[in-house]
Amino acid sequence: MTNEPFTEETTGQIDPQNPFDNALENSAYRTDYRRFLPQILLPGFQIPLFPERDERRNIRRQMNTAGAGMLLGTLIAQLLFPLAVLLLLLCMDGTTASYFNGDQSGAVRTIMNSGIYMALHCLILAGSNVLVALLGCRRIRQPLGGLFRTTDFSGWKAFQYICIGIGLQYVAVLIYAVLKYVGQGLGMEFPEVSFDYFQTGQSTMLVLLYTCILAPITEELLFRGFLLKSLSAVSTRFGVIVTALLFGLMHGNVQQGILGVLVGLFLGKIVIRHNSLTPSILVHIALNTSSTLISVLLALLPENIGNVAILPLEFVVLALAVMGVAFWFGKERKEPLPYPTQKQATRNRVFWSSPLLLLAFAALLGLMVYYAMAV
Repeated sequence: MTNEPFTEETTGQIDPQNPFDNALENSAYRTDYRRFLPQILLPGFQIPLFPERDERRNIRRQMNTAGAGMLLGTLIAQLLFPLAVLLLLLCMDGTTASYFNGDQSGAVRTIMNSGIYMALHCLILAGSNVLVALLGCRRIRQPLGGLFRTTDFSGWKAFQYICIGIGLQYVAVLIYAVLKYVGQGLGMEFPEVSFDYFQTGQSTMLVLLYTCILAPITEELLFRGFLLKSLSAVSTRFGVIVTALLFGLMHGNVQQGILGVLVGLFLGKIVIRHNSLTPSILVHIALNTSSTLISVLLALLPENIGNVAILPLEFVVLALAVMGVAFWFGKERKEPLPYPTQKQATRNRVFWSSPLLLLAFAALLGLMVYYAMAV
């Protein structure tokens, strides 16, 4: 008995895990393409260059499922949080006027100083990520356990990936600095990201819990779990790029959006490579923890002490970033995202006729513009 791989040449049939015969893609990660083209295993069947109506409809349905999930998560985050705050205010002093007129006294001050505000923020954002991920995976028939079938992964690779991720943080900072400089010359202003969540000990602990643990896990479940799996049905390169763009827009500002896109491309790549969310979660935790610890120290300590206290941490982070650049040029850049075949490219165009996915992009971009103008 031989151990030959499943190929069209050896079996006379198309491999449903690699129907477009793209040798660069990890077929173990791919969705069985019979969901989109059931007749794929019929003797002598050949996939046409352009998708026919039924196949195109099935691809569009999958893309719209991803778009619907992104819209649902955005809706929950944008509506449920202010509604919860308003409900608390009504219960505490019977009025919501202070919430709308900017008054920071009374019930509003109590909520902010007690950490309730941050607790609601963490609970709703993390909860919406998990809810959408669970519903989405169920919709596309993706078992959660299947998102963690880690292969060919080790502690050394995790260290390399973390270093590369930190290096990408520095690249994002440089890109943002250039954009900000050019924007100032054109009379444009980019609002800075606010890190004023450390007003009390309770809120600081909640920020650390959410940013360093809950956000990396739940965001990876949503973006590199449900969304990436949904959007990689035809081409993993397409899935990684579109998911990274959504991830960047989700942050709601240019500064974090640039980082979200760059890191999102890398995280999607290693998820598909190892067929698991474990590598991306570890990298995400490391990136969020390093940047949050620096922000906490600067916010809680006097300026002269804080600037000195963060020097050892910044030195370590910089050293990791330098190693990340070395790892990138040493090996990672030699393994780019798989380019789609011609048949995959024609099917990726279904994106432009997937209204819910396009609407998700428009909604996130609109929110980013709104937040920029509101500052």
